Amino acid sequence: METSQLLARVIGPYMLIAGLGLFISKDHYLELLDELKSHPLLMMVMGAFTLLLGLLLLQFHNIWTMDWPVLVTLIGWITVIKGTIAMIAPQAMNNLAACFKDNQTILNVQAAIAILFGAFMSYMGYFA
Repeated sequence: METSQLLARVIGPYMLIAGLGLFISKDHYLELLDELKSHPLLMMVMGAFTLLLGLLLLQFHNIWTMDWPVLVTLIGWITVIKGTIAMIAPQAMNNLAACFKDNQTILNVQAAIAILFGAFMSYMGYFA
């Protein structure tokens, strides 16, 4: 099985579940944002794991083509950037979390994008 397809089988369902979770349990996710803000160690651990996951993803998949596998690479780079920011500029992550909490329309848009992207990646991983 191609690496892109294998990673799409992991990323797709994850994004689908995360997006549905945002829609269904929005209050729970907003509580998690508060917890993250009030526990700096938790932010550092989350950043470290996120950075590590992104670096591993890019180690196995850094493909720049004009086809759907580039989306897997972009997820890897976004994950690396997010983990790096969480580790070196946690206040920036807290500010972003505050934006999500203050404007729940952003959360709804993010959830919709995650669901659509997750469905697309799942399709590419399992059926294409």
